[in-house]
Amino acid sequence: MKTYDVIVIGAGNGGLAAAATCAKEGLSTLLLERHNIPGGSASSFVRGRFEFEPSLHELCGVGAPDKSGQVEGMFDRLGGDVDWYTHESTFRLVVPAKEGDDGAFVNEDGVLVTVDARMPVGFESFAQKLDELVPGSYESCMAAFDLSTRLFKALNSLENPSQLPGSLKDIPDIMRMVSHTMSEALDALGMPKKAQDIFNTYWCYLGSPASKLDFLYYMAMLHSYVEYGTGVPRYRSHEMSLALDKVIRRHGGDIWYNSEVTKIIMKDGKPAGVVINGEKEVYGKYIISNAYPYAVFKDLIDEKDTPKKQLKMLKSRKTACTLTTVYLGMNKTKEELGIKDYSIFIAPDSDSDKQYDVAQNYKSGYCIINCLNEIIPDCTPEGTSQLFLTTMTFGDVMKDIRPQDYKKFKTEIARDMIETCEKALNISIMPYIEEIEIALPPTFARYLNTPLGTPYGYMLEKWDSMLPRTVQYLSDQPFDNFFFCGATQERGDGYGCAYYTGEKAGNLVVNAIKKEGK
Repeated sequence: MKTYDVIVIGAGNGGLAAAATCAKEGLSTLLLERHNIPGGSASSFVRGRFEFEPSLHELCGVGAPDKSGQVEGMFDRLGGDVDWYTHESTFRLVVPAKEGDDGAFVNEDGVLVTVDARMPVGFESFAQKLDELVPGSYESCMAAFDLSTRLFKALNSLENPSQLPGSLKDIPDIMRMVSHTMSEALDALGMPKKAQDIFNTYWCYLGSPASKLDFLYYMAMLHSYVEYGTGVPRYRSHEMSLALDKVIRRHGGDIWYNSEVTKIIMKDGKPAGVVINGEKEVYGKYIISNAYPYAVFKDLIDEKDTPKKQLKMLKSRKTACTLTTVYLGMNKTKEELGIKDYSIFIAPDSDSDKQYDVAQNYKSGYCIINCLNEIIPDCTPEGTSQLFLTTMTFGDVMKDIRPQDYKKFKTEIARDMIETCEKALNISIMPYIEEIEIALPPTFARYLNTPLGTPYGYMLEKWDSMLPRTVQYLSDQPFDNFFFCGATQERGDGYGCAYYTGEKAGNLVVNAIKKEGK
């Protein structure tokens, strides 16, 4: 029986990047996926005359033709062909006013708000806009971006933890700032609190509020958005998944869909292969897993073979947030609806910690609304548009919902999210809905096979942020021939983060096999 150089479990973003990296470098590669298509939530689905994007809000690693960011750079290295569309914007934050709010004003939409911030691309432009909204914030904003620019120089050094002390000696800022949260760092830079709230709007993409969110981690993301703007693939995220599928096959890799790994075969104390669909055995020298680590240890490896250190570490981590998404096919154009932005964050309070607190339950008043037609005008039939509404929750918020009440419950949640957007933007959505699909955490759990359906992996906290995870990456892997990738790893959730960890795991296997061949 053939023994592969590497077996990759799961064709999510990380698994696809890992398999593509290995196949391109000439390794005999097998990618296994329990579903019949690649990508996990990086796919698309059709309802009526609309093709919807399941999960991707936007990418921060694709930019202008003269420069490419992290994501676009990876596809270029691997030879993945994607038709990128970009937009010269970052986000809009709208905070509707409550009775008695100080500083409330009526915005251009005729809504009484305390914050309405449209933030542009470009460090200078971003800082100027922030200063316009909150006078006295320009210098602290530019200082934050100057610091992130210098911190980026150190990120490549994180690839090899053994080189950290020497390679970072000339970049002291990273050692000074990595132990601090966004709140602590921005306070130290002298940024006014209201400006901090706007600056921290993207916190939800990482799942931790400013008081818990690692400065380096957040700035790595915000820096990319402000430098490159917003980017998406022309044909939804499924285009990226299919592009990597083609890379793997083009370089001789095998992909088996409808092939669920039900057991990891152990030999001499480490993985030697996998069992597929409870029957077929396949062997490999190395294994890369895009599957949730706790599920691997619980379901695929016998307890006697489970490394106690890694299991203890996983139990100490918190499951990150879960998502609820409402997909709307509209029989009106975005102009007719009154939609003027691609990505709008609607929040009951501008403070990220207060946003986090209300997200412990549904009907929080927090919602992100995206309109793909703002970037790709013809992504829907003429005279129509599509909207993508998302809210997040933490913990098992559905534990008391009975199965017989599920349909009614999700309809109520969708109605609440739609009404939140209608009121905050002074628009009408409900009468013009042609198609609607609602995905609650159980939907994502079915596709992603993660606890509570989280796409975010484990919550990154001050003690367990990007730098500690990166330094400890190799010691956190359960065996010397087994590597995890995906949202549960050092950079947390996000398409770019998952691709990064997959490419990294693939390169570790490539280098190990090359070393063995010497």
